[in-house]
Amino acid sequence: MELKDLFIESITDNMKLIIGLYVLFIAVFIATWIFASPQMQTFAGNIAPLNNPQDAGVGPLELFIQNAGGGIMIYLASVFFAIPAIVMVIYNAANISLIGPLFANIMPNGGIMFILYLIPHGIFEITATIIQSTAGILLFKFIWNFIKAWRSGGTDGAGEAYEKTKKILLQSLALMVIATVLLIIAAPIEAYVSIPVSEFLMGVFGLR
Repeated sequence: MELKDLFIESITDNMKLIIGLYVLFIAVFIATWIFASPQMQTFAGNIAPLNNPQDAGVGPLELFIQNAGGGIMIYLASVFFAIPAIVMVIYNAANISLIGPLFANIMPNGGIMFILYLIPHGIFEITATIIQSTAGILLFKFIWNFIKAWRSGGTDGAGEAYEKTKKILLQSLALMVIATVLLIIAAPIEAYVSIPVSEFLMGVFGLR
């Protein structure tokens, strides 16, 4: 199988899982925003009002290393029944969402500005984290199926068991490559583009 076909097949064969994890992310994101708003309002009382989101000065390389490194750790940890892969989706959704109601309380139209800031790089970065989680689930699925095939009477040792299950492992690795490419794209956008774009759109919509 050619690499291009492997990448395409890895996405198409696991599209339902990817969509399911995206739905989970969106549900947690919305729920966290709603239920955390009162707490963020109280917390925001101790923070000086802002006119713009401040760039922490983090460069694209640092952003990429942080996101890719975390994804690799979660991927490897997913050998433990794929639990870390699911937890990462929930954690990322909740962690990102908490910033929205906080911004809404410390700057004019902060919630809208945060969404506008998130979209340019989030399209790539959030998709990458979803694909990383999918890859982690597939890694556990491969290990599970490999052990079952190895212990069954229908295979002649570990080599044959691997041949029967290696497609899942290869798709898992292909998805990690795709996620890495998406993170490479997302990092400079987050570092240099997202804030100016959000500020520009706020001005266009008359929300500044």
